[in-house]
Amino acid sequence: MTFSKAQIFNITLNILGVSMPLENPNSSDNRAILLNNYYDLARDYVLKDFDWNFASTFRELSLCENQLKYSNFKYCYSYPNDCICARDVFHKENYIQQKFCISSLIDGETVILTDVEDAILRYTKRVDKEVYFSCEFVMALSYYLASLTSSVITGSVQKGELAWEKYNKILSHAKVLNAYEGGEVLFDERTYLDSRC
Repeated sequence: MTFSKAQIFNITLNILGVSMPLENPNSSDNRAILLNNYYDLARDYVLKDFDWNFASTFRELSLCENQLKYSNFKYCYSYPNDCICARDVFHKENYIQQKFCISSLIDGETVILTDVEDAILRYTKRVDKEVYFSCEFVMALSYYLASLTSSVITGSVQKGELAWEKYNKILSHAKVLNAYEGGEVLFDERTYLDSRC
């Protein structure tokens, strides 16, 4: 099943008890304007909040021209433009998980610091086409949007708090469903706890 922004907006409105649907998510309707104001931020937040299978990808990292001074790490890599959240760094040859740290250069550029040469990053990428969303993600995003917009759309703070609670329950269940799709673990889980600086 594929999804659209219009469906996500209408699910969000239904969660808030609004029965009149939006025909066009880009219309001048006040509800559409409000939901669009929050949409990109909410989508990226929910993507970052969990390691979704559909948004997980690998990329060979590129060394930065300007190395970060005063770092305890040997290598400084550019942070991919479509990266929402860096999850793991591996060595290109053996896929052994490495410690890494996210930092920034003086000019504000975000970088990845690690001791491994020829590094590969596993990360959550920005997925901005709704047709690629999983149904669990659509539900989580709809509830999160509802929690952000409830007070303006319905005048009820309580509905937003209930939507936030439901969002967290859906996220917990999504983690279980996501794990069912996983295969053999590529790395020792003990090193996962050490992957942040």
